[in-house]
Amino acid sequence: MSEITQLEESTAVDEAFEEAGLDSEESDAPVLVAPSELQPSCACGGKGASCGCGGAKRDKAHLVYALGTVGYDFGSEARRDALVQQTGKNVANPRDFLEVLQGDPSLAAAVTWTLSLEATVVYAIQPAGAFAEAVYDRLRQFLQAQLSEGVERAAIPGRIRGTARLLNGQAVPRIFPELRGLYDWSTPALVQAVLGPAPADSDAGAEHAQRASAIGNFLERIYYELRNLGTSPQDRALNFAATNAFQAGVVFSSAAQSGLQLDKIDVERSPACRPGADCWDVKLVFFNPARRLEQARRVYRYTVDVSDVVPVTVGPLRSWDVY
Repeated sequence: MSEITQLEESTAVDEAFEEAGLDSEESDAPVLVAPSELQPSCACGGKGASCGCGGAKRDKAHLVYALGTVGYDFGSEARRDALVQQTGKNVANPRDFLEVLQGDPSLAAAVTWTLSLEATVVYAIQPAGAFAEAVYDRLRQFLQAQLSEGVERAAIPGRIRGTARLLNGQAVPRIFPELRGLYDWSTPALVQAVLGPAPADSDAGAEHAQRASAIGNFLERIYYELRNLGTSPQDRALNFAATNAFQAGVVFSSAAQSGLQLDKIDVERSPACRPGADCWDVKLVFFNPARRLEQARRVYRYTVDVSDVVPVTVGPLRSWDVY
């Protein structure tokens, strides 16, 4: 998707939001994140009425690919009390609220769905458009899985536009999510999906456990050491790398055969990329802990294109040694 095409698409999204009156809850209060803005790319720099890329109008929607846990907020005490009176349930309790939603799914739109990092709400999630009902249903599934199945994280790609105010008075950026990119998972389940079940053979089982531990370590480092809000291109690429663990599984399977351990994770802008794309190289650097000074470090690199709302890997996995 070219930058001009993306600008036109986002402008159309903006107009649809305005027609739907979705700006009515925006607040001037400070927000937790100020994502970088997309700038039109053309010879005139996007200035002036004669510019072919839309004149001085700026793209107001910002791409995001965020990881976190799903929850909900009432926005005001009046909304909370109204839901309590209407349902006769303690809707502040997630299990009771999910029970209410089973009987009346439409009440999912009565609360503000949220995404949190380490118990801190960083985004409000606002389903919109033709498939809003499907998005609400997916969010209910995410919350149910967190409570009953040990699911730890969800991936929420979309566009940031405006803010929403929470019950505690905090204003957070509002994500209009992309349904096709919504996923949730637990780390053990994701590792098992990549590697398959552990084999019965003891030697093969030990190797399987070693690879599972390595992939789990990679994911935990992204979740905690490299945690981010998913707004910059490099952060979106990194978060997508954590979601797309199949690619990482190939890397760790190869590294495990050589007795290598993960050293560091880097994200760099790709020096070459297809037209209209925004490509970033995710580089995983491994070393041999038993031969730190004797054996070269091995670098595995794969490229992620973050020009679209849902990132995608580009090209094959590459690897080389660094002395």
